[in-house]
Amino acid sequence: MKNLKSLFLAVLTLSVTALTGCLHIIEEATFRNNGSGTYKMTLDMSEMKGMMDMVKNMGGDSTAMNMGADSTSIQGEGDYTPPSDAPPVEDPMGGLGDQMSSVASTIQGVEGITNVVEIKDTSTLSFGYSFDFADMASLNRALKIINKDKYETKVEEVFRFKGKSFERLGTGDLGKEMQKAMMDNSGEEEGEEGSMDMVKMFLADMSYKQIYHFPDRVVKKSDNKLGEISDNGHTLTINLKPFDEEQMKQKASVAAKVKLK
Repeated sequence: MKNLKSLFLAVLTLSVTALTGCLHIIEEATFRNNGSGTYKMTLDMSEMKGMMDMVKNMGGDSTAMNMGADSTSIQGEGDYTPPSDAPPVEDPMGGLGDQMSSVASTIQGVEGITNVVEIKDTSTLSFGYSFDFADMASLNRALKIINKDKYETKVEEVFRFKGKSFERLGTGDLGKEMQKAMMDNSGEEEGEEGSMDMVKMFLADMSYKQIYHFPDRVVKKSDNKLGEISDNGHTLTINLKPFDEEQMKQKASVAAKVKLK
């Protein structure tokens, strides 16, 4: 994602304002026996909607403070005129949702990829993309393009699936990218102690959920300790929290090796 660090800093700023890290990333995929399936990545900001609506309708001194206005921006009886260089109130996330949705355009026409859909629901603040893939090669090809073009990371392979063996590699971990961007930034801010602690505190509840469906197989076991099997064994769910203190100590990862039957 272009300017990844700046976008994630916008998330942090909003999280601090809302006193919560209510941001959720959901990676959901279905894998059929023949290697085909569907893939969907969603950025869920629905828990922020109430706060964002409040920011939109806010007026007077408090809005001016939030938007970084000076005294010349306050006119008459508390009316507020946003300064020309201020970000629009309508997009307090700094375009993060739009960046996620625009991923769909980068994989249009990729061999083996069909039914590409851009997810952009402003009523529920849900953004992302979905597509069908013909086989593992086409899925990995699409994810390679996405990671290079949008997240500026080099990823050759993300998934492996053959017979009774399934593997989600540790590459292409968006949660890790967010974590890295925040940590790198905290080290750049000289004279500000505890900035990383602030990041951990306000984004502690941010989640990165992986949901993998195997309609033709049953999950026997997974080596990822966070993995939970449901749907009569046809679904594996891994719920990561990139900024959770305990999970960080345990070096929790998106990686998983799964045995199927």
